[in-house]
Amino acid sequence: MTTKQNKKLKSKPKKSKFFLYFVLFCVFLIGAGVLTLYAVYIYYTKDLPDLSVVTGYKPKLVTEVYSSNGTLIGEFAAERRKIVRYESIPPHVRNAFIAVEDKRFFEHEGVDLKSILGAMFENIQEGDWVRGASTITQQVIKNVILTPERTLSRKIKEAVLAHKIENNLSKEEILFLYLNHIYLADGTYGVETASENYFGKSAKDINIAEAALLAGLPKKPEYFSPRKHLDRALQRQKLVLKKMVESGFINEDERAEAIEYEIDIVPRKSINYKIAPYFVEHVRKHLENKVGTQAFLNGGYKIFTTLDLELNNEAKWAVKRGVLDLESRHGRKVVSKQLKNQDLINKFRDNQNVQNIEPGTIYDGVVTKVEKINKAEEEALQVYSAEIGVGGASGILKYTVSSLFGKGMDDAENSGLEGVSLSPVELKVGDVIGVKARNSRDDKNYFSLYLNPLVQAALVSMDTNGHILAMVGGFDFRASQFNRATQALRQPGSAFKPIVYSAALEKGYSETSILYDMPVVIKDWAPQNYDGEYKGAIVLRQALAKSRNLASVRLMLDIDPVYVVDYSENFGFTSKLNPYPSLALGGTDLRMIEMVKAYNVFAAGGRLVEPQFILRMYDRNGRIIEDNTGGTFVSKEEALKAQREEKRLDIIRQLAKKKGRGTDGDLEILKEDILIDTNDFFGDSGYTFLTPNEFLDLIREAPVDFASTEFSKQTLSPETAFIMTDLLEAVVKEGTGARAQRLTNLAPIAGKTGTTNDYTDAWFVGFSPKLTTAVWVGRDDHKSLGKKEAGSRAALPIWIDFMEEALAKYPGGQFKRPSSIQVVSTPYGDIPYSVESLRKNVLDSIRNNVMIDGAEHEMPSNTYPNDYGVPSTAKESETNIDFILNR
Repeated sequence: MTTKQNKKLKSKPKKSKFFLYFVLFCVFLIGAGVLTLYAVYIYYTKDLPDLSVVTGYKPKLVTEVYSSNGTLIGEFAAERRKIVRYESIPPHVRNAFIAVEDKRFFEHEGVDLKSILGAMFENIQEGDWVRGASTITQQVIKNVILTPERTLSRKIKEAVLAHKIENNLSKEEILFLYLNHIYLADGTYGVETASENYFGKSAKDINIAEAALLAGLPKKPEYFSPRKHLDRALQRQKLVLKKMVESGFINEDERAEAIEYEIDIVPRKSINYKIAPYFVEHVRKHLENKVGTQAFLNGGYKIFTTLDLELNNEAKWAVKRGVLDLESRHGRKVVSKQLKNQDLINKFRDNQNVQNIEPGTIYDGVVTKVEKINKAEEEALQVYSAEIGVGGASGILKYTVSSLFGKGMDDAENSGLEGVSLSPVELKVGDVIGVKARNSRDDKNYFSLYLNPLVQAALVSMDTNGHILAMVGGFDFRASQFNRATQALRQPGSAFKPIVYSAALEKGYSETSILYDMPVVIKDWAPQNYDGEYKGAIVLRQALAKSRNLASVRLMLDIDPVYVVDYSENFGFTSKLNPYPSLALGGTDLRMIEMVKAYNVFAAGGRLVEPQFILRMYDRNGRIIEDNTGGTFVSKEEALKAQREEKRLDIIRQLAKKKGRGTDGDLEILKEDILIDTNDFFGDSGYTFLTPNEFLDLIREAPVDFASTEFSKQTLSPETAFIMTDLLEAVVKEGTGARAQRLTNLAPIAGKTGTTNDYTDAWFVGFSPKLTTAVWVGRDDHKSLGKKEAGSRAALPIWIDFMEEALAKYPGGQFKRPSSIQVVSTPYGDIPYSVESLRKNVLDSIRNNVMIDGAEHEMPSNTYPNDYGVPSTAKESETNIDFILNR
C-alpha cells in the first residue's frame, strides 16, 4: 500500500508540470499574438496620412459663374460638388443613407465587428465578394484619405483611421463629410449636387422616394445611375425603402407612398454650352491664369460678371441669322435636295441602311411630316415640328425660321424652346437635310439641324464704362471653341481709319480740311478705292464718310505713319502696329476686343476704358480676390454692411437670450461662434464686405450701378473725341453705314464699316452714347466671303439686328459736347470746330455770312481758307477772328 501511494504521489508533479507548460505556452501564444498585432499595427500605421485631411476638410467644389442679374451661366468642376450644412439635410435624407449603408452608425466606434462577421460568412457562402462591411466612417476614410482598392493593408489602415476619427469628430460631423463627399453617379458628388442634377431641386426639398433613390447609388454609382438605368435605380430604391422600414425610420404607409411616387429625372443641364459659352470660357481661362491650375481644379470660386444675359442672347441669334443669310446668298443651302414623291423618299431611306440612331452622330435625313406647334403667346416665335426619316429609324426636329432681323429666342429661359434649331427656310416634306442626333426620350429620337457654315462671325458689346455686356465668338461653340472676339487676329480694313483721322485732328486738321482722293503709288503698292474711281479734292468729312482709301493714305503720309503709330497708344492697342502707309487702310492684325476698346474712346468722351468682364470674384472661403465694382457702389456697400451688422447683432441677442446669456453688456464680447455652429465652408462673418450670397441677393433684387472712373484715363481731348464722333455719325447719315439710320430714332448712332482685300474680312464698329459694339464676319481659312461682301453688307446687318434690341434696353442719351466746341453752319452741314481749330483755320467754301451756333456772323473779306490744316500765310487780325470765338 505504501508503495502504491508513493507512486501516486510521484505522478502529481508530472501533471502539474504539464499544466504549467500549457499555461506558459498559452501565455506565449497570447504574447506572440499581441506582439504580432502590435507589430502589424506599427507597420501599417507608421505612414498613416495626417487626420487633418479630414478634420481640415477641403474638398473639390464647383466654381459658379453668374451674369450681372445673378443668373447662373457657368460651372467649372473637377468634381461637381456643393457643400451643404448638416442641418440643411432633411432627416429622411440622412436616414435613407444610414439605413442602407450603416444602420448601426450611431452605435459603433468606427468599425462594426458584427457587420464584418455577417459579411464574411455571406461572402464565403457565395464564393465571391458580394457584400462589404465598411461603415460610413470607413467610407469617409476610403474616399477622403485612402484609395478604394480592396486590399488587406488598406482595410487595416482604414479600421485604424476610422477609430481615430471617431475620437476626433462627432457622428454628425462624420455624416456631414460623407453626405457631401460621396460619389452619386453622372459626375455628381454629394447629395446637394445630385439632387439638383437628377431632380432639379435642392436636397432640402426632396421627398422620401427621391432620398431613397439617391441612397441606393453609393454601392455601384454608374450601375444604378437613374439617368442611364432608371429601372435598376428603382429596384435599388425599393431595397432602401425596405431597410428604412426595418430601421424604424419610416412606416409601411410611407414606404408604399414612396414606391408609388413617380420619379422624374430632369434633363442634365449643360449651361456652359447653352447660355453664353464663349463668354464663360473666357472667364474660365482668366480664372485659371489668375489662381493657377491646381487652385482652379479645387474650385469653390463664385464669379460675378458683367454679362447682360438678354443682350448676349440677342447677340447669339443675330450672329446666327447673319451667317445663315450670307451662306444662302452664296448658294450654300440647308436643303441639299428635294424628293418629289413618296417612292423617292422610300428609296432614299432604304439606301441608307440605318436601323438605330446613335446620339451625337450626323445623318442625312428626309422630312416626312411638318406641323406647326401652337404658340403660347401671340408675339412668340412660331416653332415647327418636323418628322425626320433616317433609314429604318425616325425622329423629331423642332425648328423656327430665321428672319434677317428680329428678337432672338431665349431657349435658356423658355423650356418650350429647348432643342429648337434655327433654319433659314421653312422645311417641306421631301427636303433632305443634315441632322445631328441629340438624344432619345420616351422611345423617340430627337434631332437638331446640322449646320456647318463656311462663314464665321463674332460680336462684342460693352457699355461706355467698359462693362462687357455680350460676347459671341463664333457661329456654334460646340463646333468650334475658338473665340474670334478675343483670340482671332484679323485685319480691320477701313474700320481703322478713324484712328488715323483722329490723329489728323490733333495735327490741326478739321472736318472741312481738303484732302485729295487721287492715285498713290508707293514702290510696288498701288491702293485703290472700293469703286475704282477718284473724287479729286474732297473735304475730310466726306473722305471718311465715303471711306475713300486714297484720300486716307495721302492723309496718313502727310501726318507721318510713325506719328499715327505713336498716337494709337491713346486707344490701348496691344497688338503691334507697323508705321507703314497701308496702316491707313487697316493693314495690320488686331483683335476684335481691341477695336471695341478703341472706338469706345470716342463714345466715352476721350477716356480710354479697359474692358471689364468681372464685377467681383470670391474664393472658396468667401474672400474677394478680384473686385471691379468701385465707383458709386462703394458707398452703397458701406450702407449695406451697416445693415448687415445690425441684423447680425439682433440674431446674437436672440440666440444669447435663448441660451441664457446676458445681453446688457457690450455685444461684441459675445462670441458669435459660441452661439452659432459655424463652418469654414461658409465664409467669415467678420468680413468687411458683402459675402458671396449677399452680393448675389443684391444683384438679383434690382440692377446695380457699378459705373466707375477708376478703370479709365483721359487719353484724347474731349474736343477731338466729340469731333470724331460727329465724323462717325456722318458715316451713318450719309456714308457707308447708312443702313443703320433706322436706329437713330432710338439713340444717336456713330460707326464705321471695314472691308479688307478680296472681301476677306467685313466689319462694322459703332456706338451710341451708352453702348459700343463691334461685329466681324469672315472665314477661318482667310478665304473670300464672296463678291461684294463688304462691311456694309455682311457685318452691318448683324450689328443693326443686335443694336435694335440693345437700344430698346439702353435707349437715348446724347454725346456730350465740350464747351470749347463751336458749331458752324457750312455748305457741308453744321460742323463742330474746336476753338483752337477756328483760330488756325477759316473754312474753305465758307460764305461771307456764316452761322455759328445758330447766330449769323460776317466774315472779313481778307480771310482765306487753308486746305491743309497749316496756319495761313496771309496776315490775320486776331481781332477779326475773335468776334467768331468770343460768344
